[in-house]
Amino acid sequence: MGHMKWTKVPPSVDHIFYKAYKKLVDLYFDYNKSNKMFFRTLIVDKHNYDIEHKIFYNGDYEKGFYNLYCQLILNWLLKGNEYHVRLAKRNIKKAFPGDCEELRLLLLKQKLNKKFESRLNKYQYIYGFRPVTPPVKTIEARSANERRLIQLADILTGSVGFYWNKEHIKEGVRPGKISLAQYIASKVGKHNLLFTTNWNDKRFNIFYFDTSKSSYNKNK
Repeated sequence: MGHMKWTKVPPSVDHIFYKAYKKLVDLYFDYNKSNKMFFRTLIVDKHNYDIEHKIFYNGDYEKGFYNLYCQLILNWLLKGNEYHVRLAKRNIKKAFPGDCEELRLLLLKQKLNKKFESRLNKYQYIYGFRPVTPPVKTIEARSANERRLIQLADILTGSVGFYWNKEHIKEGVRPGKISLAQYIASKVGKHNLLFTTNWNDKRFNIFYFDTSKSSYNKNK
């Protein structure tokens, strides 16, 4: 098959390619059982999250966007591990001359390492921690149509968004999407994907990034 993603889920379970999508989902859960693959997605209420916040992001859309990546990744970084992060390639909204995706990824890498170091090193005198080395070694963009793991992440994330955005009850929704989303939910023992998990749940992690009661929202 070519590029698999949520927006391309076949219209029905009888479609020739539907089984391929289901098989890719099965592959994730098989690897998850052996602790070789984990999934995490972030839920953000766009009414409570100003992606171009004038104070926090200086009106820079990309700062707000990559902050969500930081929230998604940071708490799953472990001391002593090294990480090589691969993200789906995308066209950024350039905010200044020379702005590019490579620069934004470098800034994300620096932010993750700085926050990780700050989080651990503030306890070093209490718990005897030694200063940590930066865990994120590289962050690079890859074309999604060349990376099946990125396609898998798109399908799993899309299925979560399908429920949270109430797409499953809208008129004209594809039966194939309903079926695949229900199948994914059944794999985690749920009727649907309208749930959240503990931050460290590594089976199928759905993290709700709540800004409604934070200092972020108060400073809008």
